[in-house]
Amino acid sequence: MNFFKRAGRVFRTLPRLRFWRPFAVQLDWGHDNVVAFKGRLIATVRLYGSGNRIELPETSSFVGHITVRGRGNRVLIGENCRIAGELMIKGSNQTISIGEGTTFESVYIVCLERCDVTIGRWCMFSRGIEMRTSDAHSLIRRRDGRRLNLAAPVVIGDHVWVGVGALISKGTVIPDDCVVGAKSFVNKAFSETSTLLAGTPATVVKRGITWNRGRKRRFSNDEMKAWRVEEPVTHDQA
Repeated sequence: MNFFKRAGRVFRTLPRLRFWRPFAVQLDWGHDNVVAFKGRLIATVRLYGSGNRIELPETSSFVGHITVRGRGNRVLIGENCRIAGELMIKGSNQTISIGEGTTFESVYIVCLERCDVTIGRWCMFSRGIEMRTSDAHSLIRRRDGRRLNLAAPVVIGDHVWVGVGALISKGTVIPDDCVVGAKSFVNKAFSETSTLLAGTPATVVKRGITWNRGRKRRFSNDEMKAWRVEEPVTHDQA
C-alpha cells in the first residue's frame, strides 16, 4: 500500500502533456491555463502556475521555447508574425505582447517583477538579441540599503528594426520607425521617432531616417511609408 501511495504522489507531480503540430510539446504543471495555438509551432512550452494564457494565431509561427511561472500572465503574438527565440515570464499579471507583422530571428525575452514587454507592429529583430525588464538581482547602495536597479517595463513602438546582438534593458522606450544599431545597449526612454540609436549606452546618432526590408539604391515616398498601411509584411531575413 505504501508503494502505491508513493507512486501516486510521484505521478501527481508530473506535468500534463499535450503535443502540437508540427513538432511541439506543452508541459503543464499548473491549472486553468489557456493555450491557443493555431499557427505553426516548433517549440517547448512549460507552464507553472494558474490562469496563464498564450495565443498564437493561424497566420503566425513560433520556433523556440516559452516558459511561464506564476499566475495571470499572458503571451500574445499578433497576426502574420514569424517569431524565433525564447520567451520567459516569472511572476504574476505580466504580459509579453508582440504586434502584427513582427519578426524575430533569435530573441531572448525575460519578463519579471510585474513589468510588461510590449512590442509594436511591423518590427524586425535580428539574431542574438536580449530584452529584459529586470536585472534579476539587486544592486544595493550601502549607506541605506536602497536598491538602485529597479525593474521597469520595456516598450517598443511600430516599425522598429533592432540589429544583431543588441541588449534592450529595463525601462527602455523606443518610439515608432527607429533603428537600433548592432551590439547596442539601450537602457532608457527615447521620445523622438525616426532616429538611429547606437552605442553603449545607446544615444541618437542620426535623425530623419526610416528603413525598409528591401535593398535598393532609392525608395519612393510610398515605399518609405508602406509600413503605415495595415497589410501583411514580406518577411525577409533581418
